[in-house]
Amino acid sequence: MAEKNARPETRPTPTVNVGVLADHYQKTFEVAFELWKERNKLFVYLVIVSGLGLILLLRVPTTDDLIVDAIAKFLDITDPVRKMELQNGFPFDILLSTALITMFYLMQRLYSTNLSVMRNYLYLGLLEKELQPNLGLPGGSVSFTREGSFYWTNRRNMQSISKFYYITVLFIVLIPFMAIKLYNDLSPFTWLFFVDAIVSALTISYWWEYARSSFRMDVPKMQKR
Repeated sequence: MAEKNARPETRPTPTVNVGVLADHYQKTFEVAFELWKERNKLFVYLVIVSGLGLILLLRVPTTDDLIVDAIAKFLDITDPVRKMELQNGFPFDILLSTALITMFYLMQRLYSTNLSVMRNYLYLGLLEKELQPNLGLPGGSVSFTREGSFYWTNRRNMQSISKFYYITVLFIVLIPFMAIKLYNDLSPFTWLFFVDAIVSALTISYWWEYARSSFRMDVPKMQKR
Protein backbone atom coordinates (compact mmCIF):
# COMPACT_ATOMS: atom_id res chain seq x y z
CA MET A 1 0.00 0.00 0.00
CA ALA A 2 2.85 2.30 0.84
CA GLU A 3 4.32 1.62 -2.57
CA LYS A 4 1.09 2.72 -4.28
CA ASN A 5 0.95 5.99 -2.37
CA ALA A 6 4.59 6.78 -2.95
CA ARG A 7 5.11 9.90 -5.03
CA PRO A 8 6.93 9.48 -8.31
CA GLU A 9 10.55 10.46 -8.18
CA THR A 10 11.10 13.93 -9.65
CA ARG A 11 14.22 14.75 -11.57
CA PRO A 12 15.89 18.11 -11.08
CA THR A 13 15.33 20.55 -13.94
CA PRO A 14 18.61 21.01 -15.79
CA THR A 15 19.94 24.55 -15.67
CA VAL A 16 21.64 26.30 -18.57
CA ASN A 17 25.30 27.10 -18.05
CA VAL A 18 25.33 30.55 -19.63
CA GLY A 19 29.12 30.73 -19.55
CA VAL A 20 29.47 27.52 -21.55
CA LEU A 21 26.77 28.65 -23.99
CA ALA A 22 28.41 32.05 -24.50
CA ASP A 23 31.81 30.43 -24.99
CA HIS A 24 30.30 28.06 -27.54
CA TYR A 25 28.78 31.07 -29.32
CA GLN A 26 32.14 32.84 -29.49
CA LYS A 27 33.97 29.77 -30.78
CA THR A 28 31.28 29.19 -33.40
CA PHE A 29 31.67 32.80 -34.53
CA GLU A 30 35.43 32.34 -34.86
CA VAL A 31 34.91 29.21 -36.98
CA ALA A 32 32.39 31.04 -39.15
CA PHE A 33 34.74 33.99 -39.59
CA GLU A 34 37.63 31.74 -40.66
CA LEU A 35 35.35 30.01 -43.16
CA TRP A 36 34.24 33.42 -44.43
CA LYS A 37 37.86 34.41 -45.08
CA GLU A 38 38.58 31.08 -46.78
CA ARG A 39 35.53 31.49 -49.02
CA ASN A 40 36.72 34.92 -50.17
CA LYS A 41 40.19 33.58 -50.96
CA LEU A 42 38.75 30.65 -52.92
CA PHE A 43 36.69 33.05 -55.03
CA VAL A 44 39.78 35.10 -55.90
CA TYR A 45 41.83 31.97 -56.67
CA LEU A 46 39.10 30.66 -58.95
CA VAL A 47 38.90 33.94 -60.89
CA ILE A 48 42.69 34.10 -61.25
CA VAL A 49 43.00 30.50 -62.48
CA SER A 50 40.13 31.01 -64.91
CA GLY A 51 41.64 34.23 -66.23
CA LEU A 52 45.10 32.75 -66.69
CA GLY A 53 43.60 29.70 -68.35
CA LEU A 54 41.63 31.86 -70.75
CA ILE A 55 44.77 33.83 -71.64
CA LEU A 56 46.56 30.58 -72.48
CA LEU A 57 43.56 29.24 -74.36
CA LEU A 58 43.30 32.33 -76.55
CA ARG A 59 47.03 32.13 -77.29
CA VAL A 60 47.73 35.69 -76.24
CA PRO A 61 51.06 36.73 -77.83
CA THR A 62 54.22 35.90 -75.81
CA THR A 63 52.21 33.98 -73.18
CA ASP A 64 53.40 30.58 -74.43
CA ASP A 65 56.99 31.82 -74.53
CA LEU A 66 56.77 33.14 -70.98
CA ILE A 67 55.47 29.79 -69.69
CA VAL A 68 58.19 27.83 -71.50
CA ASP A 69 60.86 30.25 -70.25
CA ALA A 70 59.58 29.88 -66.69
CA ILE A 71 59.66 26.08 -66.95
CA ALA A 72 63.13 26.13 -68.53
CA LYS A 73 64.38 28.35 -65.71
CA PHE A 74 62.78 26.10 -63.09
CA LEU A 75 64.42 23.02 -64.65
CA ASP A 76 67.69 24.91 -65.22
CA ILE A 77 67.62 24.37 -69.01
CA THR A 78 70.04 26.76 -70.67
CA ASP A 79 70.70 25.01 -73.99
CA PRO A 80 68.91 27.01 -76.76
CA VAL A 81 68.23 23.83 -78.75
CA ARG A 82 66.55 22.10 -75.80
CA LYS A 83 64.55 25.23 -75.08
CA MET A 84 63.36 25.26 -78.70
CA GLU A 85 62.36 21.59 -78.43
CA LEU A 86 60.46 22.36 -75.25
CA GLN A 87 58.74 25.26 -77.00
CA ASN A 88 57.67 23.15 -79.97
CA GLY A 89 56.62 20.06 -78.01
CA PHE A 90 55.15 21.49 -74.83
CA PRO A 91 51.73 19.91 -74.11
CA PHE A 92 49.67 23.06 -73.68
CA ASP A 93 46.42 21.10 -74.10
CA ILE A 94 47.25 18.99 -71.04
CA LEU A 95 48.22 22.13 -69.12
CA LEU A 96 44.84 23.67 -69.98
CA SER A 97 43.01 20.51 -68.94
CA THR A 98 44.91 20.66 -65.65
CA ALA A 99 43.72 24.25 -65.25
CA LEU A 100 40.16 23.06 -65.86
CA ILE A 101 40.50 20.37 -63.19
CA THR A 102 41.89 23.01 -60.81
CA MET A 103 38.86 25.18 -61.55
CA PHE A 104 36.59 22.24 -60.74
CA TYR A 105 38.34 21.71 -57.40
CA LEU A 106 38.15 25.39 -56.49
CA MET A 107 34.47 25.58 -57.49
CA GLN A 108 33.65 22.55 -55.36
CA ARG A 109 35.53 24.00 -52.39
CA LEU A 110 33.87 27.39 -52.89
CA TYR A 111 30.42 25.78 -52.90
CA SER A 112 30.99 23.70 -49.76
CA THR A 113 32.71 26.55 -47.89
CA ASN A 114 29.99 29.03 -48.82
CA LEU A 115 27.38 26.56 -47.59
CA SER A 116 29.23 26.16 -44.29
CA VAL A 117 29.45 29.93 -43.86
CA MET A 118 25.71 30.44 -44.32
CA ARG A 119 24.85 27.53 -42.04
CA ASN A 120 27.15 28.77 -39.29
CA TYR A 121 25.75 32.30 -39.37
CA LEU A 122 22.22 30.94 -39.30
CA TYR A 123 23.21 28.81 -36.32
CA LEU A 124 24.71 31.87 -34.58
CA GLY A 125 21.46 33.75 -35.02
CA LEU A 126 19.53 30.93 -33.40
CA LEU A 127 22.07 30.68 -30.56
CA GLU A 128 21.52 34.37 -29.84
CA LYS A 129 17.81 33.74 -29.35
CA GLU A 130 18.69 31.10 -26.73
CA LEU A 131 21.28 33.25 -25.00
CA GLN A 132 19.15 36.34 -24.48
CA PRO A 133 16.50 34.89 -22.13
CA ASN A 134 19.09 32.87 -20.22
CA LEU A 135 21.06 36.07 -19.62
CA GLY A 136 17.93 37.77 -18.30
CA LEU A 137 18.00 40.41 -21.04
CA PRO A 138 14.80 42.41 -21.52
CA GLY A 139 12.78 42.12 -24.71
CA GLY A 140 14.12 44.32 -27.50
CA SER A 141 17.67 44.25 -26.12
CA VAL A 142 20.38 44.63 -28.75
CA SER A 143 22.82 42.38 -26.89
CA PHE A 144 23.53 39.12 -28.68
CA THR A 145 21.69 40.06 -31.88
CA ARG A 146 24.78 40.82 -34.00
CA GLU A 147 24.41 37.89 -36.38
CA GLY A 148 20.64 37.61 -36.11
CA SER A 149 17.98 40.30 -35.94
CA PHE A 150 20.42 43.23 -35.68
CA TYR A 151 22.27 42.10 -38.81
CA TRP A 152 19.14 41.55 -40.90
CA THR A 153 17.52 44.80 -39.72
CA ASN A 154 20.57 46.86 -40.70
CA ARG A 155 21.53 45.00 -43.86
CA ARG A 156 21.82 47.27 -46.93
CA ASN A 157 20.33 46.54 -50.33
CA MET A 158 23.77 46.26 -51.94
CA GLN A 159 24.61 43.50 -49.49
CA SER A 160 21.43 41.67 -50.42
CA ILE A 161 22.18 41.69 -54.15
CA SER A 162 25.92 41.02 -53.85
CA LYS A 163 25.25 37.30 -54.29
CA PHE A 164 23.96 38.07 -57.81
CA TYR A 165 27.29 39.71 -58.64
CA TYR A 166 29.36 36.80 -57.37
CA ILE A 167 27.25 34.28 -59.26
CA THR A 168 27.40 36.35 -62.46
CA VAL A 169 31.17 36.86 -62.26
CA LEU A 170 31.72 33.13 -61.80
CA PHE A 171 29.50 32.40 -64.80
CA ILE A 172 31.43 34.90 -66.92
CA VAL A 173 34.84 33.43 -66.05
CA LEU A 174 33.87 29.75 -66.13
CA ILE A 175 31.66 29.38 -69.20
CA PRO A 176 33.93 31.01 -71.84
CA PHE A 177 36.94 28.96 -70.74
CA MET A 178 35.07 25.65 -70.77
CA ALA A 179 33.27 26.38 -74.04
CA ILE A 180 36.44 27.36 -75.92
CA LYS A 181 38.41 24.47 -74.42
CA LEU A 182 35.81 21.92 -75.55
CA TYR A 183 35.62 23.53 -78.99
CA ASN A 184 39.40 23.30 -79.36
CA ASP A 185 39.30 19.64 -78.29
CA LEU A 186 37.01 18.95 -81.23
CA SER A 187 39.12 20.67 -83.90
CA PRO A 188 41.03 18.46 -84.30
CA PHE A 189 39.40 15.85 -82.06
CA THR A 190 41.46 14.69 -79.06
CA TRP A 191 40.75 12.20 -76.29
CA LEU A 192 40.92 15.10 -73.84
CA PHE A 193 37.45 16.12 -75.02
CA PHE A 194 35.80 13.40 -72.91
CA VAL A 195 37.80 14.31 -69.81
CA ASP A 196 37.18 18.02 -70.27
CA ALA A 197 33.46 17.47 -70.94
CA ILE A 198 32.99 15.49 -67.73
CA VAL A 199 35.01 17.95 -65.62
CA SER A 200 33.13 20.90 -67.17
CA ALA A 201 29.75 19.29 -66.41
CA LEU A 202 30.77 18.68 -62.79
CA THR A 203 32.06 22.24 -62.45
CA ILE A 204 28.82 23.69 -63.80
CA SER A 205 26.80 21.48 -61.45
CA TYR A 206 28.69 22.91 -58.46
CA TRP A 207 28.27 26.43 -59.81
CA TRP A 208 24.54 25.82 -60.08
CA GLU A 209 24.34 24.47 -56.53
CA TYR A 210 26.42 27.42 -55.32
CA ALA A 211 23.94 29.82 -56.94
CA ARG A 212 20.91 27.86 -55.71
CA SER A 213 22.09 27.66 -52.11
CA SER A 214 22.99 31.37 -52.09
CA PHE A 215 19.48 32.33 -53.20
CA ARG A 216 17.78 29.99 -50.75
CA MET A 217 19.91 30.53 -47.64
CA ASP A 218 21.11 34.13 -47.90
CA VAL A 219 17.75 35.44 -46.67
CA PRO A 220 16.41 36.34 -43.21
CA LYS A 221 15.49 33.20 -41.30
CA MET A 222 14.08 34.99 -38.29
CA GLN A 223 11.85 37.91 -37.46
CA LYS A 224 13.47 41.30 -37.34
CA ARG A 225 13.36 42.84 -33.90
